[in-house]
Amino acid sequence: MTPRLTTVPATEDVLDTRAVQAPPAWKASGIVNTSYQVGPALGLAAMTALATSQGADRLGDAVALTDGYSAAFLGAAGIAAAGGLLAAALLRVPKPVADAARDDHREPIAA
Repeated sequence: MTPRLTTVPATEDVLDTRAVQAPPAWKASGIVNTSYQVGPALGLAAMTALATSQGADRLGDAVALTDGYSAAFLGAAGIAAAGGLLAAALLRVPKPVADAARDDHREPIAA
């Protein structure tokens, strides 16, 4: 999946489902769209819960509010770092094709 803020969403669906054959492509498209909607909602809920558990629910106390927000931002940074490490370890770059005749037999890119 490509970063959401740097590309046009219509092209992302094409890029995310290009390794899927035509008949089940609608299923893959549905999974991609659902993950785009549910993922940020779950992330926001988790970071809100983390911030609240660290003191962000005490609105009159600026130090507790700052501590809660700091915990949420550190949690989000940790999740982003873990995702970056997973992406670096698991994503494969397709091998270059030696001749044009083998162009139809390329390996699909992991989505």
